[in-house]
Amino acid sequence: MIPALIAAKFSLELGGKSSLIIFPDADLDKAVRVAHLNCAINQGQCCVAATRTFVHESIYDQFVAKTVELARKRVVGNPLDEQVDHGPRIDE
Repeated sequence: MIPALIAAKFSLELGGKSSLIIFPDADLDKAVRVAHLNCAINQGQCCVAATRTFVHESIYDQFVAKTVELARKRVVGNPLDEQVDHGPRIDE
């Protein structure tokens, strides 16, 4: 088994989409932050944006709840505004 610390710090090329794999012994708060930031990097318009996250079923519900909580705090708007976390995308 890969140590959780390492598992939360790398992404794999699996079938054309960058993926994160979150194991049950991972630091859940850190894993959520890493997944959130990697998915949203460059507004998600990056070929290595981690848009697929595999989470062990024993921590899945906790991971989803923490992810939703973090996503609701994300500020979308003008990327030149320092209070904004996420700029516009090409379309809706």
